Amino acid sequence: MKKSMYRFLMTGVMAAAMLGMTACGSKTGTGDTAAAAAAAAAADSSAAGETASGEDIGFPKKETITLVVPGKAGGGSDLGIRYYSEGLNRIYGLKTTVTNYDSNTIGHQTVSTAKPDGTTLTVATSALNIQYITGNAEVNPMKDFTLIACLQDNGFSTLAVPADAPYDDFAGFVEYAKAHPGELNAGMPAAGANTFLFGMLTSATGIELNSVECASESDRLTNLAGGFIDIGVVGVGNAQEYEKAGKLKVIGTVSSDGTTISKYPEALPDNYKTLQEQGFDDCVMSIYHYLLGPAGMDETMVANMNAAMKAVCEDETVSAGIAGIGNIPGWHDLAESKEIHDGEYAQFAEIAKELDMFVQE
Repeated sequence: MKKSMYRFLMTGVMAAAMLGMTACGSKTGTGDTAAAAAAAAAADSSAAGETASGEDIGFPKKETITLVVPGKAGGGSDLGIRYYSEGLNRIYGLKTTVTNYDSNTIGHQTVSTAKPDGTTLTVATSALNIQYITGNAEVNPMKDFTLIACLQDNGFSTLAVPADAPYDDFAGFVEYAKAHPGELNAGMPAAGANTFLFGMLTSATGIELNSVECASESDRLTNLAGGFIDIGVVGVGNAQEYEKAGKLKVIGTVSSDGTTISKYPEALPDNYKTLQEQGFDDCVMSIYHYLLGPAGMDETMVANMNAAMKAVCEDETVSAGIAGIGNIPGWHDLAESKEIHDGEYAQFAEIAKELDMFVQE
């Protein structure tokens, strides 16, 4: 498994690197997004000014704060940042603008090289860690940024198999895979969080899987329904729809350590329980969203910004929006944020080593 995954991943990483290079300078403003309504609401409330108590919230109150989206408009990361932008504006009266970069590499670089004055921030995910660990980007997530707050959990990755698969749960899948080593095909992107997820699963269970490139979720759904792949990661919503139509079945979900399926906004059947709930204690993957600024930010400013984000994250409108894109709303203080951030990086580094993909010291 290690060698086949390595060959597959190397191709994907090189392709991702080329994509990042060709996308340099490709930047999209805030006007062409699916979250325009939220942005408009933020603009209407911009006269709110300082907080009624006059508290120091750390965020600049006079300058415009640019929230960088390291990705195209309309995706989950884009929508999440826009909910936070609206909340900061409405609750604290801050001036915020959201800027998209088609290349997440360039988006990350833009923030890391900005002035450490709190006016240029981003909300980053595991892509930042993966790109650096695999040598696909030079921006170091541990040294080139200031961690302000760990925010929402990315939620649940649903493991789906063909409807006629000879197993109904993850234990059955593992048993079958061990009896048929190297015969099962896992659909996944060439490189990314889902690829690392399968690296984690194979390492934790000792099974062997063949890698079949299915870059998009729609590709994986089509291939699962047609029986061309034996397992793939899809969103909970699509999994429910396709399972109801008899096109696939769900054998479990993957989330962060200790997270149970009960945290999903609606009740789900037992086959959606996390692998950890099913008895596979090591089959977990932490994918959180982090509010980051450039390295070198003032410690007091950062502490106040972290505290201010608590009200934003717990705001009913913001939390409902975050839950609506499939994430688990949350806020963590600085100590908790550092522990989660460091743990996630360490897990991805370990998986990269298992896949012979770790190139950074």
